[in-house]
Amino acid sequence: MKEKKSTNRILTALLWLLCICMFLPMVFIIINAFKPFDQVVMDPLALPEVWNLDNFREVTKTGNYVKVFANTIYFALLSGIIVIGLGSMAGYKLARMNNRTGRITSLVFMVAMMLPFPVIMIPLAVVASDLHISNNLTLISVLNAGFSCSLAVIMYTQAVKSIPRELDECAQIDGCGGYPFFFRIIFPLLRPITGTVAVLYFIRYWNDLMLPMILISDKELYTIPLSQLAFYNQFTQNRWNLLLASGLMAIVPVIILYLFAQKTIIKGIAAGAVKG
Repeated sequence: MKEKKSTNRILTALLWLLCICMFLPMVFIIINAFKPFDQVVMDPLALPEVWNLDNFREVTKTGNYVKVFANTIYFALLSGIIVIGLGSMAGYKLARMNNRTGRITSLVFMVAMMLPFPVIMIPLAVVASDLHISNNLTLISVLNAGFSCSLAVIMYTQAVKSIPRELDECAQIDGCGGYPFFFRIIFPLLRPITGTVAVLYFIRYWNDLMLPMILISDKELYTIPLSQLAFYNQFTQNRWNLLLASGLMAIVPVIILYLFAQKTIIKGIAAGAVKG
C-alpha cells in the first residue's frame, strides 16, 4: 500500500512538472506581449513595468488583423461545415455497409488519414493550379475539407454503429427515407460526435499554415498563421514585442474555445468508442 502511494506521488509530481514545462512558454508570451522591445530584451522574465495595449494596437493596425481574423474564421467555419456534412453522411453509409466494398472504403479513409501532408502537397498544388483555385478562399476551403475529412468519417462511422439498425427499418416503414431520414433522425443522434468533430477541426483549420501558404499569395486573403509568418519575417530582428503580441492574439480564441468545449470533446470521443 505504501509503495502504491509513493508511486502515485511520483507520477503526480512528474505530471505537475510536465504541466509547468508546457505552460512556461505561454507565461513568457503573456508577460512579454505587454512590454516595449527594450524591456523584452533586457529582462524577458520580469513582469511588465506598465501593462499597456500599445503592442496589440500596433499589430492590429500593421498586420490588418481584423481582416486576417475574419478570413481565418471564414476559412475554418466553411471547411468545418463541409467536413461535418460530408463526414456524417459518409460515416452513416459506411456504418450500414456490411460488405467488402464498405470495408475497402473504410480502409481507404484510414490510409488517407495516415498520409502526412507533405506527401500530397505537390500534387495538391498542381491540381489547385490547374483548377485555378489559388487565391480563392471559398474554393480553398472546399479543397481543404475534401482531403482532410478522413478522421471525421471514421469518427462518424464508429458513432453510427451504436445506433440500432431497427431505427432505419422503422423509418422506412413509415415512409421516411433518404436525406429527410438522415437529417431529421440520425444526424440529431450524432450531436456529441458532431461537437467533437467541430471543435477539433476548427482548431486544426485555425492553425493551418501549409495549405494557405501554398495556395494564397494575396495579402488580403491571409489567415492568422500566414500573417504570423509574415510578421516573423518582417520583425524577427528588432520587434519581438510585436511578434509576441501577435502570437497571443492568435492563440487566445483557440484556448477559450477549447476550455469551453473540452467536455464536448470527451463526450464525443466516448460516444464514438461505443459500438452497437
